Amino acid sequence: MNINLKAVVTIIASISLMGVVACMIWMFLLAIYDPTVDDKVVFDIIGPAFQTIVGGFIGLITGIHIGDKKNDDVN
Repeated sequence: MNINLKAVVTIIASISLMGVVACMIWMFLLAIYDPTVDDKVVFDIIGPAFQTIVGGFIGLITGIHIGDKKNDDVN
């Protein structure tokens, strides 16, 4: 049984990213349409968190694929 660890990590990271982004968008939409919530505060909170999470996952996935290409060049 040969398991490709890089593919498994990439798939898990992608699924996690989809879940986190979907939850953040859902909460964002709920906050935007709620008249009692100040929209500026929502943007101030969600903006940096969204960028950090997406940037981290993209960096992880890109790093895995770049490392994979470097290993292919060596062999």
